[in-house]
Amino acid sequence: MIWFVLAGAVALIALYLYSLFLRGEIRQLVRTLRWTVGGALVIGAALLGLRGQMLVASFMAAGGLGVLMRGRLGPIDFGAGMSSPNNVSTVSSAYLDMRLEHETGSVTGTVRAGHFAGRELADLSAEECWAFYDEVGDDPDSLALYKSWLDANRTGWRDYFASEFGMEAGDEEGDDDTHATTGVSGLEEAYEVLGLKPGAGPDAIKAAHRTLMKKVHPDTGGSAFLAAKINQAKDLLLKEMASRKS
Repeated sequence: MIWFVLAGAVALIALYLYSLFLRGEIRQLVRTLRWTVGGALVIGAALLGLRGQMLVASFMAAGGLGVLMRGRLGPIDFGAGMSSPNNVSTVSSAYLDMRLEHETGSVTGTVRAGHFAGRELADLSAEECWAFYDEVGDDPDSLALYKSWLDANRTGWRDYFASEFGMEAGDEEGDDDTHATTGVSGLEEAYEVLGLKPGAGPDAIKAAHRTLMKKVHPDTGGSAFLAAKINQAKDLLLKEMASRKS
């Protein structure tokens, strides 16, 4: 009977992993594999230990703990270098620090300069949101980032700003995004944009890029500015790795 239960559990886990793969949830897939493999090794080690096979059990326990705690089993990476602990990408400008959650796609931001310095964007009132919009108008990067936050968190903000505060029709089109510099200044920023730890490999870089582009691609209602940042970060890191090998 116990073998039927185990077989059923394995089948359910396999189906769940396959569904994650089909949805492109690579990080969740790797995380689930990490806990499944690590947990199985530790449980197997405990069972072998109870049967007196201490040498094999000790090796299995060491491998299982390595997977659970460090995300690695020898050369196999179970997500140790895929992302920061919170799976968060960071993009900054003169006025803003923006954060994109990989798992949920939620966009949050903190004002870093100006009249509202230190405030969370989510805490700004409607009048303060408009005042900040007007304040960052002279910085294309900050304005593009702010618009990406408004699009994600304040549905209908263009119509509201136009009706309540007299925002001009030309501003509603958001064409200033094309004038943003969007450049990634260096490797450190590139890792932050992709939400990776320094030293992450090509596979982790490409996986992070795929995940993020699904959240911010303009064709799905995302931000052209953030998409450009993410593309440039990926290209810069992969180019750097290629130059090291040559």
